[in-house]
Amino acid sequence: MKPHNLIVSIPHSGTDIPSEIRARIPHNDHVLRNESDLYTDQIFTLDGLTTVSTPYSRIIADPNRAPDEIYSENVLRAIGVVMLSLPEGTDTFEEDPSLEEISQWIEKYHKPYHDQLHAASHKAKFLIDGHSMCSKAAPGHFGGSNERADVVLGNQYFCSCSAETTDFFAAFFTNKGFSVAINDPYPGRYILGTYCSRLHLPGIQVEFNRKLYMNEETLDPNLVEIDKLNRLFNELVTIFCDWYEGPQITTKQDPVDMSEHTETLV
Repeated sequence: MKPHNLIVSIPHSGTDIPSEIRARIPHNDHVLRNESDLYTDQIFTLDGLTTVSTPYSRIIADPNRAPDEIYSENVLRAIGVVMLSLPEGTDTFEEDPSLEEISQWIEKYHKPYHDQLHAASHKAKFLIDGHSMCSKAAPGHFGGSNERADVVLGNQYFCSCSAETTDFFAAFFTNKGFSVAINDPYPGRYILGTYCSRLHLPGIQVEFNRKLYMNEETLDPNLVEIDKLNRLFNELVTIFCDWYEGPQITTKQDPVDMSEHTETLV
């Protein structure tokens, strides 16, 4: 497999919110930027790869949610296609958008992402869904409050790619000195579920812990560490493409034990 046979999906790097929608949100820009996977468009990039991203914030239309995933109650308000509340529990908007408005936002900001991704998937052999995560979950949010691993690999509980492929990614990062978790707390959502589990394009989600490359309080980037992760990603893609076309042998003697990787479906 060559790098051009890969798709890299980067659904949460965008921060743009159109002015007419931004006027309805009482929170400052810092709070809103914290909901994006900042700088992932600089990490998961490589010449020759097909990359799909969006300039728009996940707050107004999350590409990693189903278009009908609309939640209006309790903690689920924070994890729908439109983020009606922030992870800490406060309402995102002064007044929730109507269902008609949400439908319009989905058509304008969600659908184009998937039009691109769906078109690219026809000629692809593998998908990497690139994300970042806070080092700790927000209070009361999914994923608990414990320190998270450096890298979390999501495979929809072994439905989006083979155990051997998961082992390859886990071994790569472990050998580079990173702590790795599988599906804990993020097994992947709509993108893996649609393109991998349903449309049978193999793929995996890669989440980097933000503490590796940015200040989580100020949101300022550590450009040196971002460059290191980008070079690491480039190395991963090169080695993976060679491995994927071979016998796909891993150093693990037994299949992955799923029991240690079955947490919440976030």
